[in-house]
Amino acid sequence: MATYSSSALFILFLLPTFLSMAASTYYDICPVECGCPDQNEVTMHLYLHQFVAGANHPNRNEEFVIASSYPNGFGTTLVDDWYLTATTNPNDNIVARVQGMHVQAGQSNANMWYTSHNIVFQDDRFKGSTLQVMGIIAASSGEWSVIGGTGEFSMAHGSIKFTTDPSSTSEDAVRELNIRAIYTADNPQAARGTASVANATRLP
Repeated sequence: MATYSSSALFILFLLPTFLSMAASTYYDICPVECGCPDQNEVTMHLYLHQFVAGANHPNRNEEFVIASSYPNGFGTTLVDDWYLTATTNPNDNIVARVQGMHVQAGQSNANMWYTSHNIVFQDDRFKGSTLQVMGIIAASSGEWSVIGGTGEFSMAHGSIKFTTDPSSTSEDAVRELNIRAIYTADNPQAARGTASVANATRLP
């Protein structure tokens, strides 16, 4: 009868996790090791495309709602329909829409934008589920809070760390997002899988 060393058994125990990580594209899901069998943790690596507002930007996906005459544009408000892709290519398959607003909330800082958004997934794997996100854009990098979710991401909480990507242009402000959230799974038995984005919406 064959016997295995403790190190070999440990590797065999972790093999499904390694295989899942290798198979996934922009996300990975694993159970939360806290004695809560219905909770999962999802991590995602995506790129946000913000086509900035302005008359000279015909492809813009945000629009001014309130202009402001206060110093530093305090109170300026825009409504957003940004989107997320798995790559820096703005013409790649759209994984999710980032719908909400950003408001210039700093009286002494011209670049202190408060944001509130729903990330609405439209790829096949998470279609219809959402993450509710809030935070500040004040520099080329930062962090937003995940304060809720719906669908598969019911009762989500976590964070999104972002940095401005070198591929950004004056028209397309690209941010690299690293999303990490814990949520209560609608279907605790749902297996980890590979994202299917082949049928996601493309830009016209």
